[in-house]
Amino acid sequence: MTIRGLSSWQTALADLSLILFAVVAASYREDSDGADEARSEDAVEIAQGQPMAVFRPVGDADLSRWLTTQGMGQGEVATVVVRHLPGEATSAAREAASLVEQIEAGGHQARLMVEPSRYPETLVVIAHDQHEFPDTGAGTDIAHKR
Repeated sequence: MTIRGLSSWQTALADLSLILFAVVAASYREDSDGADEARSEDAVEIAQGQPMAVFRPVGDADLSRWLTTQGMGQGEVATVVVRHLPGEATSAAREAASLVEQIEAGGHQARLMVEPSRYPETLVVIAHDQHEFPDTGAGTDIAHKR
């Protein structure tokens, strides 16, 4: 009969894993000097909701006609995303501003995002991602106030 000792390779591995976790957690704690907290307070919320519709302005595609067929509801925002090659920010911003004007002319809310990329791309994304709603009437905003 063989009696197994109190420590086996599984216990040793678990101990080493716990030690590694403690060392990594301590190093993250020391690096945090409050700079992240200050940055997060100043940051603008740019999180986008799940895309419900995507428009790519290629060929003879008409953004105004596409927007009328989408039937955007309360809380839905059209985000213009223009990705450009380095050094082409001015023309990309001009193109994006033109698309935003078309969206706002249709009576919809628009958000603009212009960013550098290795692959240029232009698209309009409709998503339900407006977090602050205007006063919608009696009894309809009960869930928002508590």
